[in-house]
Amino acid sequence: MRLLYVPNEHGDFRQVGFRRPLENLLTAGLIDDLSIFSLLWRVRAGGDPREHVAALITRVRAFQPDVVLMQHLGGTSLQRHDFELMREAADFQLIYHEADPYSRFIHPLPQEARRAGRAADVVFTVGSSTFADNFRRAGARDVRFESHCFESERYDRRPVDSEPNRRFDVVIVANKNTPRLRGHPNWRERIKFVETLERRFGSRVAVFGKNWAGPSAKGPIPFDAQQDAIRSAWVSANWDHYAREESYFSNRLPISLAAASVHATTLHPGYDKIFADETKRFLIFGHTPTQLSISIERYLESTSTEERIRAQRSAQEYAYKRFRQDDQLVRMLNFSRPIVDPISASEIWDESARVRDEI
Repeated sequence: MRLLYVPNEHGDFRQVGFRRPLENLLTAGLIDDLSIFSLLWRVRAGGDPREHVAALITRVRAFQPDVVLMQHLGGTSLQRHDFELMREAADFQLIYHEADPYSRFIHPLPQEARRAGRAADVVFTVGSSTFADNFRRAGARDVRFESHCFESERYDRRPVDSEPNRRFDVVIVANKNTPRLRGHPNWRERIKFVETLERRFGSRVAVFGKNWAGPSAKGPIPFDAQQDAIRSAWVSANWDHYAREESYFSNRLPISLAAASVHATTLHPGYDKIFADETKRFLIFGHTPTQLSISIERYLESTSTEERIRAQRSAQEYAYKRFRQDDQLVRMLNFSRPIVDPISASEIWDESARVRDEI
C-alpha cells in the first residue's frame, strides 16, 4: 500500500500520533511507501491557498497513492472539483477523518469537510448522532464512529504513583468559553460544573485552562504537559461541550485514563454500548453538573487510598488496550479490507522510528 497522508496541523503542532505509527509501518514493511502533505499548515503559513491545493493534486499525480488519508480540511479552500481532479490523477481509496465536533446550525460543519465527506469512500467522526448526520446530509456514503484517542508517542507511559497523597482531589483541564452567538454549546454547564466543584472542594480543586479566574484557576497548560496536571489529583474531571451527542467524549477521557486517572465526565447517550462494567472502577458519569460533582464527592468519601491507586492502574491498562491512536490508524486503514495486520502492527508501535518533518 502506498499512502498519502494529509494531516490536521498548523503552526508548531504535528500529528505525531499518526506520523510516528506510519513511519513504523513503513520501516517494518507493513506499508510500501508514505508521503505527507500538510495542506492546512501550508495554507495557514501563507501564500495563495489555491496554489497549495494545486500542489496537493500534483503530489497525488506524482505519488500515485493507493490510499489517501485526510483530516480536518476546514479552511483549506478545497472545492468539489479538486476532489474530482485528485480522482482523475490516481486510483485510490479516500479516508476522511474528522475529529473536531460540529453541530448542525450554531457551529456547522465546514464546507471543505462536507465536500470531503461526499467524495470519501469512508468518513470517520467522533459522534454517532448529529456529527454523523452532518456528513450523511452532505452526501457521504459510509460514515462510521471512531472515538477520540490518545497519542502514545506524545506521553510517556509512567507507573502509577503509589504515594498515598495527591496535591488535589479533583483537577480539570479545559478552557472557559463564553460565546455570544456562534460557538461550542453547553459552555454554561461547564462553568456551573467548575463553580459547583469549587464550592464542594475549595482549595482541593484545580482548573487548568484559559480564561478561568479565582483561587482554583492555574492558568493555561501546554498540551504536551497536561499529563502532569492530571496526575496531581485523585480524579480528573470535565463537562463536555456537545453534551447530548451520542457516543461522544472529548480527548480528555482517553488522555486522562492513559495518564492513570479516575475520570469523571458527562454521561452521553450510547455509553452503554461503549463502556463495559469493568469501567465503573475508574469512570464516573453524570447527567448534570450537580449530579456529577456529587458522584465525585461520594467516590472520594467511599474509597481508600489503595482502592484509588488500583483504579488508576486499571484506568491506564484500559486506555492502552482501547484508546491508542496508532491502533485507531490501523482500524481506519482496514475499513474495507485487511491491509495492515493489527497484531504485526501492535508489535512495532513502541519501537523508535525517524519521524520525517515533511510538510
